[in-house]
Amino acid sequence: MVLAMCAATVAAMRKGGNVTLSALADELGSVSVILEWATEKDHPLDADVSVLLLGDDGKVRSNDDLVFYNQPAGAGGAVRLRGKTSSVEDRVTTFTDVVEIDMDDVPDSVDRIILAASLDGGDGLGFGCLEYLRVRLLRGSDATELLRFDVTDASIETAFVLGEVYRRIGQWKFRAIGQGYAMGLSALVTDYGVEVDPEDGGSEPESAVEALVSVVDEATEDVTVAAAASLGPAQQRTARPAQTRGKERRAQTVTTRKRRSAKRLSASKVRRVELGDVTESWQPARLFPVAGIGGAGEQERRATSALLAVLGSVREFGRTITTRFGAPAGQIETFIEVPFSLGDEPYRPDGLIRVTRGQRVWTALVEVKTGAGELRAEQVEAYLDIAREQRFDAVITISNLITAADERHPVSVDGRKTKKVSVGHLSWAEIRFRCQMLIENSAVADGTQEYLLTEFLRYLAHPRSGAERFDDMGPHWVQVRDSVALGTLRPTDRGLFPVAERFDQLAHYLCLHLGGLLGLEVLPQLNRRVDAAQRRQALAEELCRTGTLSATLRVPGAVGPVSIITDLRAGRVACSVTFDAPRQGRPLTRVRWLARQLGDANGNLRIETFEQGSREAVRAELLALVRQKPDVLVSGSENELRAFRVSLSAPLGTKRGAGKGTFVTSVVDALEKCYEEVVQNLREWRESADGSSGSDDAAKVTGTATGNG
Repeated sequence: MVLAMCAATVAAMRKGGNVTLSALADELGSVSVILEWATEKDHPLDADVSVLLLGDDGKVRSNDDLVFYNQPAGAGGAVRLRGKTSSVEDRVTTFTDVVEIDMDDVPDSVDRIILAASLDGGDGLGFGCLEYLRVRLLRGSDATELLRFDVTDASIETAFVLGEVYRRIGQWKFRAIGQGYAMGLSALVTDYGVEVDPEDGGSEPESAVEALVSVVDEATEDVTVAAAASLGPAQQRTARPAQTRGKERRAQTVTTRKRRSAKRLSASKVRRVELGDVTESWQPARLFPVAGIGGAGEQERRATSALLAVLGSVREFGRTITTRFGAPAGQIETFIEVPFSLGDEPYRPDGLIRVTRGQRVWTALVEVKTGAGELRAEQVEAYLDIAREQRFDAVITISNLITAADERHPVSVDGRKTKKVSVGHLSWAEIRFRCQMLIENSAVADGTQEYLLTEFLRYLAHPRSGAERFDDMGPHWVQVRDSVALGTLRPTDRGLFPVAERFDQLAHYLCLHLGGLLGLEVLPQLNRRVDAAQRRQALAEELCRTGTLSATLRVPGAVGPVSIITDLRAGRVACSVTFDAPRQGRPLTRVRWLARQLGDANGNLRIETFEQGSREAVRAELLALVRQKPDVLVSGSENELRAFRVSLSAPLGTKRGAGKGTFVTSVVDALEKCYEEVVQNLREWRESADGSSGSDDAAKVTGTATGNG
């Protein structure tokens, strides 16, 4: 039964209760399934959301109908994992894992959608060890919460069927189930017809594809979107021809063991798209040419027209952009320079977006700036007034200014004007990132539409498009940098806070840049209790106190968060990753385990070791020496070696303006190099299958390196 209805839209469910989703939301469209849990800060437990698509017989139609961490998309992209986030609050660490479902695109042959969770706890730990466990359903168009179900009776279970979304007389309904499994995800999915690898729990497969599918009928193999993202360039070009995309791939077995290795930067498809063929002296014809762009006005009009044309033509891209501003998942129409009047004054917004879904029509005015063009508050407010008079839904601004997720609109507008019309902002860097995500993950179903999106990405990558990369620290940068070097910077200096604000924007740009190359949602590590202004004030204080500016990024699949510290006094940038050491073997064995993973990496990498009970590194040496004498990192104390930090250091750029040799490009280059040489080669340690420990034999700490290389 339904326990409560909050604000007539949110249903708090009890075990066994059910509700019709149309009673909670008139226009369902897409939904976000959010798994939430919390653990003690010092003992984090890793949980994951999973989805099973069932036919009318209560079983999956094929192994492709299991969507989980090793197979992050299903039903032709209608169901897809978005990834995890975490934050530290007081004594606990809170986690979320999100899966998005386009309800309109779920195949008619799917009768039920099972929402499940699994726990990677080890040592006999179950869901009962969590502070809480809940699942929430949000409407995708505006993130309105529809329902939630809290599991309150968990104990030793390591997998849970939380609930199901099912069809009943032409409508979608939700039922809260709360059924636990003590034997983990493999037992749960087997009950629904998934054929699980009988050797689950043994040694790791040799490659990413083997980690997803153990045996595939080679005569009918058609690599799915999830597997294609892990293949090399040659395989990617041949793995998904347009004429075979509709064919189903039948995997005979699936493994529920996690692939924990980071995605390889060298496999990035969008990197090749943006770099192009630098050896070709002839310019190939392009769908969106930059030739003939004479001035700022022409640049802005051409960028606006290209963007809106692709929004209306590439279904997945259009929905990715518009749904974040509250639009339904419907038919998109776009227009440029639509005339309006406000009082006696004529206005021509750069564009207009109209989304139609059934009887609902969502409309937004669009204002675009390229290059150094700046948004003006009076113009944005005028468009808000026009939108209110026309009963439109939103005003969207686009420029090269990057904003943080927790930041308000970059232009200060009268709050009274946004009561009936919302205002949102997109940077060209984020638009480029959304294109990269779709291309890198092969998420555009139609081959022609994918070509359109690729050509648009090429256009954005050209410097004459006006969609600039983040390459300038602002007008106060040189003065502040020189003051830091001379030791004369004061908290009251006029340029201090603008530089801190600019660095915070750079941190978000780094997430978009690296995430776009990898096809992953890279996020800055933020404190939920600190807003953008407080965070930037803390950066300003850090710069005054220590002469450094720092940021931390969370990369899905990486062994740990990636830290970036720019030291303006020393003129160096350091990128590092800190992660747990193996819990088996003696200290020397653990050091050798790390050295083997780094393989042929540059010998100038700095390796630090941390022992139990110590926050500071107890040993630090260069990798070149560690390879020759691994015992230099062994302190000889009785404290357990608990963690490593691997750092890459490079000179900070000193050139003014934009381009190579500047502060920004040196930080971007250092991050890419650190990821390629260090992060993507490090794999999380996991206890060996026999549970042995304490041996100095290097073979005892084997697979501990999980995933693909």
